[in-house]
Amino acid sequence: MCSKHEFLEAGNFSVFSFVIGIATCRGRVGRDRRLLDASLVTTELTIAATGFVSPDAGSMAGANGLLLKALLARSCRIDFFSKSTFVDPRPVIGNHGHFLFHETINAFEDGLRRKVQSVPGLSALTQRWDSSSYNRAILASIDRAHHEKPFDVCLWLGDYARGRISGLPNISFAQGPPGTDARSILRRFAEIKRLSGRLNAWKWWGMARLRLSPLGLPPFGFSDHIIVGSSQSKSTLINQFGIPESRVSTLQYPVDLQVFEPRNGASTPGVLRCLWLGRIIPRKRLDLFLDAAEMAVARGIDVRLTVAGDIRLVPGYEKLIEDFPYPERVTWRKAVPRDEVPELIRQHDVLIQPSEEEDFGSSVAEAQACGIPVIVGPTNGNRDYLSARDFVLREASVDALCDAMDAVFTRREEPNAAAISRETAEKFFGIDRVAEGILEILKAQKMPSRLNQRFTTALSAKNRS
Repeated sequence: MCSKHEFLEAGNFSVFSFVIGIATCRGRVGRDRRLLDASLVTTELTIAATGFVSPDAGSMAGANGLLLKALLARSCRIDFFSKSTFVDPRPVIGNHGHFLFHETINAFEDGLRRKVQSVPGLSALTQRWDSSSYNRAILASIDRAHHEKPFDVCLWLGDYARGRISGLPNISFAQGPPGTDARSILRRFAEIKRLSGRLNAWKWWGMARLRLSPLGLPPFGFSDHIIVGSSQSKSTLINQFGIPESRVSTLQYPVDLQVFEPRNGASTPGVLRCLWLGRIIPRKRLDLFLDAAEMAVARGIDVRLTVAGDIRLVPGYEKLIEDFPYPERVTWRKAVPRDEVPELIRQHDVLIQPSEEEDFGSSVAEAQACGIPVIVGPTNGNRDYLSARDFVLREASVDALCDAMDAVFTRREEPNAAAISRETAEKFFGIDRVAEGILEILKAQKMPSRLNQRFTTALSAKNRS
């Protein structure tokens, strides 16, 4: 029995190629031929996928689950490759006839990493070895499946492609440019040394330098096309890492607009309820959030703060909360169950995310969907998707953030304000809009290369409009 590759060229099916296939594939039974014909007619795309998906996470892992379900609803066939102890998308997808999970295990390396994970130095080496062997196992598993039933594209969710299968285009939906946290650690070194201690600070400085070195950067060459969440991230890939513009598209993350929606509820008179939602790491600028709140109190604004998130990467940042001079005004929730996030957002007057080099902040989009205004930093990619009542800081300073908080406080009672934020969310973050966007990008990779550049450049512009 001959291979499908003999009459399917570059994943494109036509009557002519089918006729040629019949002539050249002697011995193929008619039933196989009819099944293949039906599969190609009814399936929009056949996708090999790997990466990060979670039913309990926000940000990209949660958005990826929404995307996979939306692609399946659009008659795509998806084979997902991972080890279930690491990423298991099946609780998100449920039972679906066009979805197949491939358990991919590197048992020896994974077991060794677990045994020595508490040993300094050795744990880092085994973690790197485990990651490398896991990626090789993923590629081998995709290659075997591709030869049995060819895919149209390979989609890497939340990561850059780590290898290549001959004849299979790689599309990487990455979490922004690499090294954003590392660059922030270098910029915030004095703060880290004060909060975490000299030894910890130098340890993280060394790790940041390694992350930004050729050894720490992802292999861009394996990605035929890269998708990022904002125009800022696209510019960084082009200008800092030399990625050709034709190989990069922008696409916002989707939001479940049925879960994140406005609810009736009056604000507390005379009080500005401010929400910080997400990981506490140097790049997110919790220091700026708290210092601006302190200044707002000095200006006579009755602020109430909720910090929802735990300490990640660098220890010691809890001292910022402990040292806040108005402890009665701060509530710190280290963990918030995913199903409680919508109501938490709705209990506040503004969400503040002064992050540096933010590719796309899901909590910002979710707040807009709930009808809440947002304040973002000057290098936050969500600035592509803001409404008229949202604020981009003119600079990453305490004065600028306090001024924005003051403006939100003054305008918080404006009529129909929540509807403005909601309309913006519906315009940009609806799953149908985002799913059609990624589907067009994936389809474009099957087009002749001379058309890809014009198509994907135009698509990025359309997604931001």
